[in-house]
Amino acid sequence: FMEEAQNSTNSEEMLGEIVKTIYQKAVMDRSFASMAAKVCDKMALFMVEGTKFRSLLLNMLQKDFTMREELQQRDVERWLGFITFLCEVFGTMRSSTGEPFRVLVCPIYTCLRELLQSQDVKEDAVLCCSMELQSTGRLLEEQLPEMMTELLAIARDKMLCPSESMLTRSLLLEVIELHANNWNPLTPTITQYYNKTIQKLTA
Repeated sequence: FMEEAQNSTNSEEMLGEIVKTIYQKAVMDRSFASMAAKVCDKMALFMVEGTKFRSLLLNMLQKDFTMREELQQRDVERWLGFITFLCEVFGTMRSSTGEPFRVLVCPIYTCLRELLQSQDVKEDAVLCCSMELQSTGRLLEEQLPEMMTELLAIARDKMLCPSESMLTRSLLLEVIELHANNWNPLTPTITQYYNKTIQKLTA
């Protein structure tokens, strides 16, 4: 696909359509977000008429970030899809010098905080936040540790709130334990405990 896309793309408009197609698929189908980020990483430096694939992708992410409140109200699944893809891009793509895109760090922290504070789709939002922290938490903390401290304080407050569901509290506790373990995988016994508990609570 990438080879064909690169060979047949001869205008900025066509490149924009390719970016848009991958982007729309990624935000509408969260299971595709990881693969989409890998494809974007491979095509990042591809350039047509002086415009890089990467620049068009970052512009799309920025546009959805500025519209995220409207997105959340209009289409919750797409809002969660956008945040998932944003985190996947950050976790996968690197600059030409091999650095993560620092420009995405503050927007990601903002989105994760909003997930934890969401009143409408509590469990789905917390599940999304939990999964993204498990995959990109270490990298985010390396970039801006003070913002991770703030985010985890919100997670602890939420976890200790008696009105939160058992599922929400279980998901947050797992993230807090993971952070206490320096983002290293938890022992098989603890992981199994969380898997069983979460399975039971979502059954």
